[in-house]
Parts: sequence; structure tokens; C-alpha cells
Amino acid sequence: MNAISAVAGRRSLRAWRVLVLGSLAIAAMWFIGTRALPYFNVTDAQYGPYFWPRRWGLLLHVAGGVTALGVGIVQLWLGLTNRTAALHRAFGKTYVGAVIVSCSAGFYLAWTIPGSPAYAAGLTALCVAWAVTTSMAVFAIRRRNVLQHREWMMRSYVVTFGFVVFRFGVDALVRWKGMSPLDAQTIMAWGAWAVPLVLLEPLIQLGRDQGFFRVR
Repeated sequence: MNAISAVAGRRSLRAWRVLVLGSLAIAAMWFIGTRALPYFNVTDAQYGPYFWPRRWGLLLHVAGGVTALGVGIVQLWLGLTNRTAALHRAFGKTYVGAVIVSCSAGFYLAWTIPGSPAYAAGLTALCVAWAVTTSMAVFAIRRRNVLQHREWMMRSYVVTFGFVVFRFGVDALVRWKGMSPLDAQTIMAWGAWAVPLVLLEPLIQLGRDQGFFRVR
């Protein structure tokens, strides 16, 4: 019975991983296809007067963010299924490099937002959270602490996924609550990463007990 229960537990764990990561991948693909890819058409008409003077910063931000968004899903799958060979390490370096590029450009964009200190502060805090969580993941694996590395990577990817949450949230607040785009963006500049991080933390703690992040 113990062997049967162990097999059933592994199957259940695998199913949850597939469900969670699959859902994240679908949402990420929606965001990349509908919201991010248009910015690779670098024209005045596409960027508009708000972003055109800062177009190169935005392009770097989007390019790095999209790369981190896609590579991060693969990294989480490889790490949680203990496929941590050369491919995982190569993708890890790609992810960290993409975060560095996008985060640096994000600071620039936040500090050059005209006339909205609260919005700028939210985006700045997001970039700080992104840099801290990713750095902690790197430091953990350098110390060969695989469990902490996985947990910090989860936190880092939650901040990365803030790209998607931000867009969903802004669209919802504008469409269903009748907010102005600026008010919605200001709220989601904080809510897109702070709320998911708070919700993730108890799941990480429970995951330690249930073996979701266990090192085998």
C-alpha cells in the first residue's frame, strides 16, 4: 500500500505541476502575442508620443522581459523535475541576463515617467523586487543550496510574471470598474507583483511540507 500511495502521490504532484506551469505558459503566450510583439515594430505610430522619445528603453525592457517570461517557464519545469544538467544551467544564465537587461531598462522607464510619482514609485519597487529575488536565486545556487534556489526562482518568476498580471489587471480595472488608464496603471504597478508575492509565500511554505520543491 505504501508503494501504491507513493506512486499516486508522485502522479498527483506531476499533475499539479503540469496544470500550474501550463496555465502560466498559456497566459504568457497570450501576453507575448497580443501585447509585447507589436513593440518590435519600432515606429512612431506604434509607440505614440508617450513612448516614442523613450523607445529604445522600452524595446530593451520588452525584449528582456519576454525572454525571461518564456525561458522562466522552461527553467521552472526543468528545476522542479530535477533536470538540472547543462541545459538548465544555460537557460539559467539566459534568464538572469534577460532580467538584468529588462530590469535596468525598467528603472530608466520608471524614472522618466512624466507627472506620475505614484506610478513611477510602483514600477521602481517592482524593479527592486525583481533584482533582489533574482539575485537571491543566483546566490543560493552558488552556495549549492538547491532548495532555496528553487524557492527564490519561484519568487523571481512571480515578479517576472507581473508583466502579464499588470496587463490583465489594467484591462479589467478600465473595462469593468471604469477607471482611467493612468489610475489603473498606478494601482497595478504595485498590485501586479506585491500581491502575487504575498500569495506565493504560504504556498512555498506548504510546498516544503508536501514535497513540491523537494530535492531528490
